[in-house]
Amino acid sequence: MKITWIGQGGYLVEHDGQRLVIDPYLSDSVTKKFGLHRLALPAMAISELKPDVIFITHDHLDHFDPDTLQPLMLQSTASLLGPQSVINHGRQIGFDEKRLVLVKVGKSTRFSGFIFTPTPAMHSDEFSVGLLLEADGRRLYFSGDTLYDPDLVKRVCTLTSKPLNAAFVCMNGRLNNMNITEAAEFVVQLKPEIAVPMHYGMFAENTADPNSFADACNAKGVPTLILEIGGSTEI
Repeated sequence: MKITWIGQGGYLVEHDGQRLVIDPYLSDSVTKKFGLHRLALPAMAISELKPDVIFITHDHLDHFDPDTLQPLMLQSTASLLGPQSVINHGRQIGFDEKRLVLVKVGKSTRFSGFIFTPTPAMHSDEFSVGLLLEADGRRLYFSGDTLYDPDLVKRVCTLTSKPLNAAFVCMNGRLNNMNITEAAEFVVQLKPEIAVPMHYGMFAENTADPNSFADACNAKGVPTLILEIGGSTEI
């Protein structure tokens, strides 16, 4: 799988000719609504995403961004998967009901060659989820936005009984997300082959140092990969 980080919790995942987009934020809507200063330009044009399927972890503006999703849904025939808050918002702004797919924690769904298993998340959107993504024996974990809690680790590990090839985790430590120390402890317990930090470098008021995360993980024996926004890796 080729994974491209498009900023915050957003990724483009390409596998076997299929394209999955997770939590795309490619607009200035957060800046316009909340005044947070955007540090990075959009990683690509919305028209470049060309998704076969879209997965949204929760209903916050830097994850469910109507300014990105409305043109994205118009430009594609992709289904949009997400928890109840995402489905509700999709309905409110007029997305085709037939393209909205409700997901539930622990229940696996197959779309476009990917297997999606939503995982628990502890965030201010009570319906927030993370994602365990599988394709051709590869297993990736995306934390979405979440706080750290030992019980959360246990619940996620229950759903990831097979080894993870990579874990993509938030570590900004603000607005109901785990901090660097907590995120490092989280991945140590998940035991992925590699840990990748996310949810930083987008807004000056809500970021953290990925190198500190890498140092904390490496000190505990977990290799890390730091991507630039727009950067890709193959797993």
